[in-house]
Amino acid sequence: MPDAHHAAHPVAESPVDPAFARWRRAHRAASYVLAVLALIHSALTATLYASWSANAVWFLGTGLGLLLLSGMNLAHVGLGPCTLPTARAVRAANWVFVAFGVGAFLAVPEPQAAIIVAALALQAGASQRTLRGTA
Repeated sequence: MPDAHHAAHPVAESPVDPAFARWRRAHRAASYVLAVLALIHSALTATLYASWSANAVWFLGTGLGLLLLSGMNLAHVGLGPCTLPTARAVRAANWVFVAFGVGAFLAVPEPQAAIIVAALALQAGASQRTLRGTA
């Protein structure tokens, strides 16, 4: 007889498609990598900028935006395909950030920027498989 926890969470008992499980792992890994990079990026603001300026605000805001995006993705990736109506908005935001990330890399072609763009691209690609949205 299922306990109250399992009755409230029927998805936890259903078998997961192996392909979905791989995309889920990739999605979560990319989102966690992005979160760590975003925290480092944000923390470096005080080190890289001696005073509060427009450039410092822009740099900090970029880190916080990346952190918000990774958090939105992690909140949506569950044990099964996400069917929340907000999933489409998260997928769209992922691709917008990929486009801005490519633009940022072209402006600042540094290794850390390439890593961020790679994480953004993996997150966006995986979200196409894990965040389906409403049918």
